[in-house]
Amino acid sequence: MNRAFGKVFKSENGLEYVVIRKAKLPFPEVLSTSNALAEDDSGNYFVLLKEAVCFWDHETGENDVLSESVNDFVSRCSSPEVELEPGWIDPEFAKKFGIKSKP
Repeated sequence: MNRAFGKVFKSENGLEYVVIRKAKLPFPEVLSTSNALAEDDSGNYFVLLKEAVCFWDHETGENDVLSESVNDFVSRCSSPEVELEPGWIDPEFAKKFGIKSKP
């Protein structure tokens, strides 16, 4: 499961879940008997139910099956895609890194 931390899960229908991180105590009371594998920044958890990895939504309390196994779940995790737009860079900061900034 460690290989999934810092990555995003993409479901078969193309839905992308936010960055996955190691689950930390304390867990919500309703998950106290669950096997919480990971969490996201929004308070949701990825839990193991029998063999399946499920997404526990903190707003609804519902579990949605994402993958039939931990190995399959991890195999569908990938680095998040980040798009950067060009912007202004402080000229003094740019000089430190050998970047020619535009005025």
